[in-house]
Amino acid sequence: MIFKYVYGFPLEKENVQKWLKFAEEVNTTRNKEFTKMHARIGVTKESWYLKQHNDDFEVLVYTEASDDNFSENFQNDKSDFSDWFKREVGRIQNYNLNEGIKMPKLVLDWIEP
Repeated sequence: MIFKYVYGFPLEKENVQKWLKFAEEVNTTRNKEFTKMHARIGVTKESWYLKQHNDDFEVLVYTEASDDNFSENFQNDKSDFSDWFKREVGRIQNYNLNEGIKMPKLVLDWIEP
């Protein structure tokens, strides 16, 4: 079974460029470590989006996981990369990933028959 999640975090305007640089680093030079972390925690797909409305910004994340406890698994992952990743998110987005993520309730999940 595949579990699907969408969640978001506010992002201050002055941190947008830092976040874009972080996303680029995760997607390039640290991609192998990112992939290994996802394998450890049960994530099979992840997409990040930057949403802007007027002067407000939000990071939106879409995740597919083979394990319904991927968020808890992530909290408990203590690898050097996970520690770096959580520290960077905390620095840039002012959000503590060690506290866990409250997932929104899925209300519609349509797929072509």
